[in-house]
Amino acid sequence: MSEFKGTKGKWEYSGGDNSSIDIVLPNNTTISIDRYDRYGCGLVGQREEMEANALLISKAPEMLEMLKSIDSALDELWQKDDKNVLFDYLSGIDTKQLIKEATELK
Repeated sequence: MSEFKGTKGKWEYSGGDNSSIDIVLPNNTTISIDRYDRYGCGLVGQREEMEANALLISKAPEMLEMLKSIDSALDELWQKDDKNVLFDYLSGIDTKQLIKEATELK
């Protein structure tokens, strides 16, 4: 399985102002989200949407780790041949592909 090559550790959502919000990484770099359009001509979108996007991004490393744990548990169940309805449902979820997409730079 591919290893995450980004900044490891907890990413923290940071308030910001009306036009931007930062996600602070453990190495004190930031990922900034702003409401200006790509040409800097004006604010677009709502602050609530920007906050929701920042919160989701800040949880990405934790979600990746949880996804890896789920994938590992599914592999263990598969090896034990302990199949049930829940497992049948979960086995249809392609966790390995999503982990690959989240960890491999193009």
